[in-house]
Amino acid sequence: MEETKKGKTPFDRQELEYFKRLLLEKRSEAEKELENIDRNIDNLNEADDADYSSVDHHMGDVGSDVEEQELSYQLKERTQKFIQEINDALERIQNGTYGICQATGKVISKGRLDAVPHTRFSKEAKEKGLSETP
Repeated sequence: MEETKKGKTPFDRQELEYFKRLLLEKRSEAEKELENIDRNIDNLNEADDADYSSVDHHMGDVGSDVEEQELSYQLKERTQKFIQEINDALERIQNGTYGICQATGKVISKGRLDAVPHTRFSKEAKEKGLSETP
């Protein structure tokens, strides 16, 4: 992999526009998913309120409901983090540092960016454990 001058993007305006459109599309999809998750959480909360107001509820059902709520909140948190990573990538496009590995300073391959356009790390950095993403 090559290094760029002063950490500036190796991509031209047309390539950056391509990645920007890709990121905006992914963000839109994630925002719709987030809306669905929020709707699901609201429905679970409404169902809980109705269930717990009645005397006749089974503890196994309560446990299942709590587990489903936990999973929904975890999914919501992950989706919010994904949206933030996309926003950060859009900011890197704006400030001219998109496509530069934050661990090595080397160019992130176009193929990797096609697959994971919000990434901050090259495949090399990821394989060597230099990235801090889980």
